[in-house]
Amino acid sequence: MDILGWLNDILLHVSAWMKGYLNQIVLSMVATLLVIYGDNILKMVKQQIGSLKIFLRITLFVAFCAFGFSFITSIAAPFLSNWLAQANAPLLPFIIVLIYYLLGYLAQRKGML
Repeated sequence: MDILGWLNDILLHVSAWMKGYLNQIVLSMVATLLVIYGDNILKMVKQQIGSLKIFLRITLFVAFCAFGFSFITSIAAPFLSNWLAQANAPLLPFIIVLIYYLLGYLAQRKGML
């Protein structure tokens, strides 16, 4: 067995393992994005509801935090999961690692690292 065939087999095994956990992997990616950009989203919400009465403002803020972020996660996670599931199997591990490095870069740019 040549070295390229051996590497391809390893990549296929890692890819098959990752596909079994793809939903959890994608959920962690979406959660990380929400951690990075959640404050921007909340600032926009605060601007929209800032002139309302305190009780209504608190209610809407809590509702958005509870249901808005859940809605964003429930839309983004399946979309990204389907997109990654269609990736070429030997490339999937590299794509996932690249996405995590991109998330790290975005966090660095926001001053979180």
